[in-house]
Amino acid sequence: MEASYTIPQFCAAYHFSRVYYYTLKAQGNGPKELRLGRRVVITRKSAEEWEALMLAKQTSDLEGQRQ
Repeated sequence: MEASYTIPQFCAAYHFSRVYYYTLKAQGNGPKELRLGRRVVITRKSAEEWEALMLAKQTSDLEGQRQ
């Protein structure tokens, strides 16, 4: 895993499109972004936190469907 990602690198690492990234962001489900001037960077820590959050949401959604 890289130290930080640009948005295209992040999307490639998680195998989804930039359109889906911006959809997640609009829904409040995107990773935390760090802005360096005009450049947007997603740190490794932020990517890992986002991944854990998405897994937790997916797990809770599946458990809710079973009940």
